[in-house]
Amino acid sequence: MRWLARSFGPGLIAWLTFSRGACAHALAQRYDLPLPLGLFLAGAGAVVAVSFVILALFWRRKRNGPAYSDYVIALGDVPTSITTVCQFVAVCALALIIVAGLFGHPSTFKNIAPVGVWVIWWVGLSFVSAFVGNLWALINPWSATFGFFQLLSRPWTRQLSLQWPYPAWLGSWPACALFLVFAWLELIAPGRDVPRNVAIAVTIYSGITWTGFVLFGREVWLKSGEAFSIAFDLFSRFAPLHLSKNKRWHCTLRPYAAGLLPEDALSHSMIAFTLLMLATVTIDGIMETPLWAAGVDQLVAKPGGVDPDPVIYMLLGSALLVVGPLVLAGLYLGVVAVMARMTGSRVATLAGWFVLSLVPIAIAYHLSHYFSLFMVAGQFIIPLASDPFGYGWDLFGTTLYRIDIGIVDAKLIWYLAVSALVTGHVIAVWVGHVTAFVVFNDAGTARRSQFPMVILMVGYTMLSLWIIAQPIVELSK
Repeated sequence: MRWLARSFGPGLIAWLTFSRGACAHALAQRYDLPLPLGLFLAGAGAVVAVSFVILALFWRRKRNGPAYSDYVIALGDVPTSITTVCQFVAVCALALIIVAGLFGHPSTFKNIAPVGVWVIWWVGLSFVSAFVGNLWALINPWSATFGFFQLLSRPWTRQLSLQWPYPAWLGSWPACALFLVFAWLELIAPGRDVPRNVAIAVTIYSGITWTGFVLFGREVWLKSGEAFSIAFDLFSRFAPLHLSKNKRWHCTLRPYAAGLLPEDALSHSMIAFTLLMLATVTIDGIMETPLWAAGVDQLVAKPGGVDPDPVIYMLLGSALLVVGPLVLAGLYLGVVAVMARMTGSRVATLAGWFVLSLVPIAIAYHLSHYFSLFMVAGQFIIPLASDPFGYGWDLFGTTLYRIDIGIVDAKLIWYLAVSALVTGHVIAVWVGHVTAFVVFNDAGTARRSQFPMVILMVGYTMLSLWIIAQPIVELSK
């Protein structure tokens, strides 16, 4: 029986890790709450509401006091040697994922492509971007590869890019479309964990990105069409390290969340992208609730116990992925419309000013939802680093590493979710409050403008915590 456990144990753990539904958070057990869930929800909402009351009573605009920019510390330039090494490693990792996915073992758990893309890159790098800094801007393998070939082309041509004028009306809408497709591949698409499918998707996206570089220029496409540069940049506005580039990469240290205080209103397309990021992770949580599973089963159930058509599941999930962001956008714009009516301002302008206050909520939900996945499924990178193609190699002596599913439990994840979601919404209330004092000249108007927003924040706090609770906690009957 020992050989059987060694052979099928990792596969069972992996199935628990990657499967959707009750085990979506990579946990094999649930946590029995010491108090009714309703009390947790009410308490979380109350904390967010009280934080607004405290800000309304005691926050004052300090006209002659220090600005947040006064707390920024210049750390200096990033050495070119470090930048080159990091970019080289990133390009090699991109090539490895594509080659391993296309020519390696077809099993999800014996090929580095799925865990490398879904867990280490998307989940892990999102955490790094939010809590450390935008490392992606430094290591972006598509940008690094294009820059290398652009450098090689200089002796023969002026530039590798055609430098077509980018239509101003297009904004960041290409990035919105690409991110929506990415979300569909992550959450809905059948065979999304199949290595070959992952490699093909990465290859297609690489082609789209390089085409954008060639047509419009690298910097233009990075700001308008490269979805992950925009996504990681939004997350990194919360981070303490800020990376910027002139001729060399420069690093500065700032207070957490200082980058979320806008200098100007965001464009319509960036408003849409920010709302899309928050909506997609919320939809991921909704699709793991028993309520969604029961509703889908009832809609697609067939008589006689016949398994329902998986295409119907896919269509329902796709519909939710389209409707969800529209509902969130409607709620946000409705709140902004009330703010505009109260203050005599334009809806479009206010929406662009206050949308960054939703970024801490997106980060908090991302942490709450994906932390256990990262901690458990992320361990697969240890054995796969020694055998990325599944050919039976042992390059670094880590092939026999066994996944520890006890590294996190449901209790830890629950209290992490409570802490993260409440903290994220409190920070969001603070960002909105400070932004209001920037937008409105009158302090009373600034405070009143946040009444509708805090109602949205309290409601979203309770809804987010309820969604997170469904696959984690043992609810009373």
